[in-house]
Amino acid sequence: MRMPVLAYFLVMGMILFGGLALASGQLESKPLAVSQRIGVPAPFKAPQDANRSPVNAVDPAATTK
Repeated sequence: MRMPVLAYFLVMGMILFGGLALASGQLESKPLAVSQRIGVPAPFKAPQDANRSPVNAVDPAATTK
């Protein structure tokens, strides 16, 4: 006995679609939790070290010849 494949898929498709349509009417939609940050984070910069001398200071070892 041959099974009518096309009729089977049509009937099952309508049943599944109707079930999903009924379920979507019963469920309430909730907003998605999203972040306001867009893109990649900024590159990390280390904080300034208080014990380190400023960059524009003169190096005493470099001036000695």
